Amino acid sequence: MHYPQHNTALIMVDPFNDFLSVWGKGFPLAKKVTKQVNLHKNLLDLLAIFRNSGRPVFYAPHHNYKSGSFSDRKYLHPSQAMQKLTNTFKADSFGAQFYRDFAPQEQDVVASQHSCSSGFMGTDLHEKLQEKNITHLVIAGFLANTCIESTARSAVDLDYHVTLLRDGVSAWTPEDQYAAVNLNYPLIAHELMDTASLVKAVEVSNV
Repeated sequence: MHYPQHNTALIMVDPFNDFLSVWGKGFPLAKKVTKQVNLHKNLLDLLAIFRNSGRPVFYAPHHNYKSGSFSDRKYLHPSQAMQKLTNTFKADSFGAQFYRDFAPQEQDVVASQHSCSSGFMGTDLHEKLQEKNITHLVIAGFLANTCIESTARSAVDLDYHVTLLRDGVSAWTPEDQYAAVNLNYPLIAHELMDTASLVKAVEVSNV
């Protein structure tokens, strides 16, 4: 697979402290899968190959919860109800900050926050990608079976070439991870591979 330098972007979905820090609210739940897939190292490898090769990195951050959030919704989604109950990604809190190793750099692009699952729905992500003539997306982060899957489905509908990674995502349970990566991703993505293979593919595309 060829990943054109000027048209391929990495989408980092929700790399927040609440997911990735040992002090994060969601880390205890995601810890098992995150460690199994060696997610921290894989995300570092992805960021390194994209930034070093001149390919852009985009961030698709989740809604930061505030008092009164979701008051305009007629039907609250279970994930939104849980966010409201637990104050996950609470605005201006440690948990809502990007994990230090994966924080955006000056050249990176941060899209507006998505309120439910898809990084595209109700945000400016598509517009920002189009401004840079992006056609190919590699999507990584959290959660494998919710925001990653929803963002990938939206991307396909918007006519992007989508690559998903078996070990570039994490979930609450091994069962959730298995269902997403082995059952759903093959029906969504144009390419499904592991991080090491993706890194090699990007390197080859530079030649």
